[in-house]
Amino acid sequence: MLATQTKTLVDLDRLKPSPEWAFANSGRSETNYITHGYHRYPAKFIPNIVKKLIEDYTEPGDVVVDPFGGCGTTLVEAKISGRKSYGFDINPVAKLISQVKITPIYPKTLENSLKKFERYIQLRPAEFSITNERLYHWFSKTTIEELNVIYSAIKSLKDYNVRRFYLCAFSHILKNCSHWLMKSIKPQVDPEKIPPKPIDVFRKHLQFMIKRNNSFFFLLKEAGRLDTPAKMRIADSTKRLPLQDHGIDLIITSPPYVTSYEYADLHQLSLLWFGNDKHFFKKWGRHIKDYNGFRKKFIGSSIRKIRRDGDLNSDIGDGIVKKLFQRDFSVAKGVTHYFLDMNKSFNEMFRILKRGGRACVIIGDTNLCGIEISNSEVATEQMQNIGFRPLEFIKREITNKMITPWRDPKSGHFTSHSNPGKKRVYQFEYILVMEKV
Repeated sequence: MLATQTKTLVDLDRLKPSPEWAFANSGRSETNYITHGYHRYPAKFIPNIVKKLIEDYTEPGDVVVDPFGGCGTTLVEAKISGRKSYGFDINPVAKLISQVKITPIYPKTLENSLKKFERYIQLRPAEFSITNERLYHWFSKTTIEELNVIYSAIKSLKDYNVRRFYLCAFSHILKNCSHWLMKSIKPQVDPEKIPPKPIDVFRKHLQFMIKRNNSFFFLLKEAGRLDTPAKMRIADSTKRLPLQDHGIDLIITSPPYVTSYEYADLHQLSLLWFGNDKHFFKKWGRHIKDYNGFRKKFIGSSIRKIRRDGDLNSDIGDGIVKKLFQRDFSVAKGVTHYFLDMNKSFNEMFRILKRGGRACVIIGDTNLCGIEISNSEVATEQMQNIGFRPLEFIKREITNKMITPWRDPKSGHFTSHSNPGKKRVYQFEYILVMEKV
C-alpha cells in the first residue's frame, strides 16, 4: 500500500499478508543456495526478499548498504545483481563470514589448496598454543588437540582468501564439535552429547563450501560481475558510519530482534578460539579480555545500565516501555535500549541516503510480559519523525525464517518447543519501505 506524504501511522497488524512476499514454495535449496549456507547464523533473513527489493528499487550501478550486515545476505545478493554494496556489523565473526561469502575464488585454486591442506594434515602440525581455559569448558582435551591440528594446517595455507575460506569452515564446525546443546539458542552444555570427529566434520563441510563457491564463481563470471565491489566492515550502526552524506541509493536491513539473542554469546566459540591467537587475530583478543564490554555494544543489550535521558522519538515506544516497567524492570530496560539504539541507527540511515533513496527495514513484532511490542509501528514512527516518507508497507507470513517461533513469555527470549509456557511469535514480519525526501 502507498502512503501519503502527510504523517501516516497505519495499523500494520490489520494489513493483509502478501502472498507475493511469502516465498512459501521456496525450499532450503533456494533459500540456502550458492554461498548462503557457508555458516550458521541466527535469524537469517531469506535472500529472496533481498533479491526482490533490489530488483524493485535499484538500477545497475546503484549502491546498496546493510547497516546490520550479519552474515552478508544483502551483500551476496547485491553482488549477484551487479550492485556495489557495503555492510556493517559490530561482530568480527559476522565480518569473517560475510567476506568469505562475497569473495568468489577461482575453482582451480581451491582444488589445489585442498591437496596442500591434506598434506599439511598428514604432518599433524600443532603450533597453536591454547591458553584460554574457557575453551576447555566447551571442548574435551582430545577434541581441542584435533581441532588444533586442523587450525594449524589452515594457517599453513599461503593464499589469504583461501585461508580465510578455510577459517570460515572451521568456525562453522566448532559448535558441532563442542559440548554445546545444539538445539539451544543459549550457551548451554549438553552432558550427553558425543561430539563427532573434527576432521570428518570439517572435510564434509569444506567440500560443501567448495561446491557452492564454484557455483557462485561461474554465476558471477557468466554475468560479468566477478569484480562487482562488495565490502563488509566492523562498525556500530548507532554511530557514524564511514560513508559520505547523501551517497547511498538503497538500504536493506533486518535489525536484531528485541531482547531475543545475545549475539556475542552465540558466536563465543569462534571468538574464544580465534581470540586466543594473538598473531592471526590481533584485535579479537580484546573482545575476550573484556567480554562483557563487547556484549554491551550490541543493539538493545540488556546488560547495560539503564539510560533515562534518551528520547525514543516515538509516542508508541514510550507507551510500550512505560507498561513494561510496571511488569519487569530487566525486560523494560532491554526494550528501552533497543528503541534508543534503533532511533540512532535510523538517523544514520537518513544521513547516508540520497534524496529519493529508500530504506527497506524488515522487522517483526512480538509480545513480552503479556504486552504487545509493536516494533514495526515504533520503527515507522521513529523514521517519519526523522524525515522519512512512508512509501510502502508489506506484511509477509514467515514460512522460511531461520529462527525458532517460540518465546518464553516471562523472559522474552526465544525458547524451545518443549517449554510448557512457550508462546508462538513471529508468524508475520513487515517490510517497511521508507523514502528520504
